[in-house]
Amino acid sequence: MGDIVKHLGSNVRSCLPRHILWLGRGAETCGTGDIVKLFDDERATALMTSARVDLVLASSRPNVGYLSDYWYAGADEFYMLWDLDVFHYTLAGLPRDPARGAFLVLGSDEKTVAERVDPWIKERHYWGPGYYIRTWERPDPDPGDPMDTVAAVLREKGLDRGVIAVELRYLGARYLERLRGHLPAARFVDAEPLFTSLRIRKTPEEQRRLREAAERTAAVWHDVSGRVREGQTEIQIQGMFARSFAEHGMIFERAYVVAGPSGHWLINGTPLPTATPLLPGRFLRCDIQGRYDGYLSNMSRVMSLGKCPPDMERAHAYVCRMMDTMADELRPGTAVARLRELEVKLNREFGGEPLVSYTGHGIGRIVHEAPYLYARDTTVLEPGMAVTLEPGVVFKGDGEINVCLEDEFLITVDGAECLTRNARRDLYLS
Repeated sequence: MGDIVKHLGSNVRSCLPRHILWLGRGAETCGTGDIVKLFDDERATALMTSARVDLVLASSRPNVGYLSDYWYAGADEFYMLWDLDVFHYTLAGLPRDPARGAFLVLGSDEKTVAERVDPWIKERHYWGPGYYIRTWERPDPDPGDPMDTVAAVLREKGLDRGVIAVELRYLGARYLERLRGHLPAARFVDAEPLFTSLRIRKTPEEQRRLREAAERTAAVWHDVSGRVREGQTEIQIQGMFARSFAEHGMIFERAYVVAGPSGHWLINGTPLPTATPLLPGRFLRCDIQGRYDGYLSNMSRVMSLGKCPPDMERAHAYVCRMMDTMADELRPGTAVARLRELEVKLNREFGGEPLVSYTGHGIGRIVHEAPYLYARDTTVLEPGMAVTLEPGVVFKGDGEINVCLEDEFLITVDGAECLTRNARRDLYLS
């Protein structure tokens, strides 16, 4: 990490907070360094009461981070410890009754990081002897089990006979079986609907982070697009995005970089970047994502390397108009399915059809989260929701390329704020 900071220079070092240097919160970004509560207490209690849930137990990176504003890099799935039966797990528990107290269950080797980062959840329980031999009280100790610790905490809190909402999609069958074995009188239900309802409306702090992520991503786009030159390859441009995100105090998630017309038939997914050099008259489509303080950005732009064919200009201009038309519909009370219907209608008027089955998606701690802007989603927009719009048309030349733009929006009380408005959509940027 020291070499990376040295390479990026003193300006980046000055914005690296304690959780970068100590890998707390997953070393996710350059932010304020403040640990805060990201969710609304009253809303969380109301949702749990409605669902008749006594405790929500988070085990995935997005939801542990959401409840605690903390994540440990070694807690990612499949990070095996020195014993083959044990994987590192960090969990966060939120009781319906605030008097029972929220808690964290962490691996013993996390203690230094947790104390250094010091998340708002002060009740912390450590499992296992730790990763480092010098911390062991005896040679070759029992590696421990995080579910043993979770069960002990729930018994202490009188929740061993309660209704426990766990992440059935992410907890893992083996650990769920162990937890059920420890707590035979408890009833386990899926936490995903509850988390979806809680996270779909962003709190002011989440909105601040999303706004900052989008603004920095717009700066990344202008930085990289201003340095694209003839002869550079898709792979090289992808690397330029990765470096620029780091220089702007963000974690690079991914970048889809496609030059066209390039003969790619976009039927089975976006092609990998290639070593093909860019040529004059060809356009570049970039879909970029970065992470700031645990929150993602996601935007797409298309630019031309010199004068492009008239039908490409027409397609790009039309998609710009599609974006503006659809953005006018973003307001409280709009059904997300209506936005999908509108994109399909506009595509037909152009003489084409959408490439994918959705028109956009929610964004937050993961890049695709609720709501999904497609025909079967019954969500109605509310203030505080954060969504992307990504209208596109298929441009058929030498191959098939999706001409797509993507912007992020925050739903307000009377409309929507475009978070990526500072990233120019011009086809010709020079």
